[in-house]
Amino acid sequence: MTARQISRKLRAWEAGRPLPRYDTLHHAVVPPEQAMVVAFVRMAGESRPWGIAWGHIGSEPKVSTVPDGRVRDDVATLSAEFAEDLLEHMRVHNWTYNPVDDKAKPDDLRQVWMPNGQHVAMLHHLSYAYSQTKFGGANRDILRALGRLSAWMFRDTSRKGCQHVINASAALSEAYVYPAQDVRTAHLGYQLAWLNTDGDRDQRMKAASEAESLTVSPTMDPALERNQLSDLVEKWQISRSAGTDPGAVDGISVILELELRRRWDLTERAYQVLANNDRAVNAGVTALVREAHEEFWFQHQRIELRHNDPSQGPAYIAHPETDFHGSSAASRYLIHAAADEAYTGHLIHNDAELFREALDSGKALRASVARVVDLGSGRTRTPTWVLHLDPAQPHRLRENGRLAPYGSRGHEVTITSVNVIDDVLEVTIEWTGRKTMALACGLGAKPADVAWVGEDVAFVVSNASDLTKRRSTRVWKAKDGPGAWLTHGKAPTQMEIAGDDGDADRLVDDVRQLEDGHAL
Repeated sequence: MTARQISRKLRAWEAGRPLPRYDTLHHAVVPPEQAMVVAFVRMAGESRPWGIAWGHIGSEPKVSTVPDGRVRDDVATLSAEFAEDLLEHMRVHNWTYNPVDDKAKPDDLRQVWMPNGQHVAMLHHLSYAYSQTKFGGANRDILRALGRLSAWMFRDTSRKGCQHVINASAALSEAYVYPAQDVRTAHLGYQLAWLNTDGDRDQRMKAASEAESLTVSPTMDPALERNQLSDLVEKWQISRSAGTDPGAVDGISVILELELRRRWDLTERAYQVLANNDRAVNAGVTALVREAHEEFWFQHQRIELRHNDPSQGPAYIAHPETDFHGSSAASRYLIHAAADEAYTGHLIHNDAELFREALDSGKALRASVARVVDLGSGRTRTPTWVLHLDPAQPHRLRENGRLAPYGSRGHEVTITSVNVIDDVLEVTIEWTGRKTMALACGLGAKPADVAWVGEDVAFVVSNASDLTKRRSTRVWKAKDGPGAWLTHGKAPTQMEIAGDDGDADRLVDDVRQLEDGHAL
């Protein structure tokens, strides 16, 4: 924990309530009709849902359950019902009349809000169960579509700046500092009790402790499942085997619906906290939404198109376990690295607290302009500044490093030298981006203007995500170069994974699809 994080905690403790972590919100908050809340419950030790609650903000959720979450066909019917609404909400090709295309605008964003990371992980379980399923009867196609969409949604949550799937607990942790241990503030009910309870610190703390006793995980309280549900499930199984009326169904559904509704309501309240916040959404979020749309199109929508139109190309289905291909893994790693770089680059210019965090970590700096010279000749302009920094200031300066003036995105400088002179750190920078345009910060003058001398300026690490993205495409062009035996090697034997129905899928097909010459 850094000194700034400790200071934030102490200030929140002194105030007796959660305090804003940043000056702006760092993810989009869409209108209620474009936000779907989804919550799951499952049996202990099982991966498939026992029940699902879903619906849009401000409306009554649909709550659907099965008597026994271990009965595959019943769970498949439940999942197909959920899939119909989820696919339409996300505007997936082949499952809605107005699918999202490659020209989607920021206002077209659809979000799925979930209580916490364990509910997000249920998307992975749905992917495992259905993305390549061979059963399901009349529901097989929609179950496969659910599996593919769930797989993309789960993978995208690991990309920094993800906008389609919102982990409500993580979103509140990003937005507020709580006067409590971090491990406790991962509980959504605990967070909301701190935020919504009136009164002093002790009253809020008491309410939070009471809320913490109610589980939010998809796996229910073991005591509840053992004492109230296990006998009902056993009675249902006996009735089912005997062919008599399973009267225990109603008792099971009542308990599950109460549990689902509580999780759903907590998530809706989390949305309302952020939607009605006094802070504005960071202006850089618009760029993050554009990148999210791009990911959705290239990694999911265009592939869905190919399922009904083979002329568009092969419809590659990513396996839930791994890439099964070195270049695919390397390319996706670089895409995620680019997203990580772009996240701060897009947001920092509009959030002073985020800038102060960067100062503490050495990813930003403050300096005084000592000299301004123009090293260009003829019509060429090469404005060059000499900066003086306090050597005690944390920094990560190195020659050829690239910086951007804080508050003036698009301008860029390259560090040409770093020297220690007397009691100051002297850094020479050369303007390389928008060097003839006035800055949007400080004096608002052009970089070559000598009026900058004596002014205090701030710089942040330049956003180099576009370069990293280009590297991700070059991975696919290296199949004949050095190291191709490793990055483009094929599986030596056919790998198999057994399905629930006893059939085995040959995973070498994943490699063959990738080697077909169509990079994803």
